[in-house]
Amino acid sequence: MIRASMAALVLAVGISACGHTTEPASGSSATPSSSAAGMNVSGVVDRSGQAAACPTDEPCDPPLTAVYLVFSRPGYPDVRVQVAGDGKFAVHLGPGAYTIAAAPPPMRGKLTPNSVRVPQEGVVTLRLVIA
Repeated sequence: MIRASMAALVLAVGISACGHTTEPASGSSATPSSSAAGMNVSGVVDRSGQAAACPTDEPCDPPLTAVYLVFSRPGYPDVRVQVAGDGKFAVHLGPGAYTIAAAPPPMRGKLTPNSVRVPQEGVVTLRLVIA
């Protein structure tokens, strides 16, 4: 229990050290939104473009959207955030332009938008689509 609490604290401090706020890159589907608990980039990964690979008339689980999203910018370490089962995510990023990738990469389709600009102040909500 203490180890789990310490691990969560270390993770929270590590994420907090990564930066500040977000604004959509031109052409992205990001929209301004409010922040929760210091997270300045949040949103949902939508897999609506992916069809489930299941035989007809047999129930199955939908494909995973992505286990993680990876936010990258030149000269800085990548920032990984876990995507919840419902597709939601939240992370705190420093100002700058980031590329966004799914990890592992989707077997079919691609993640869009694949970039975001994080400004000095403000927050954004992204709707990422795998199609």
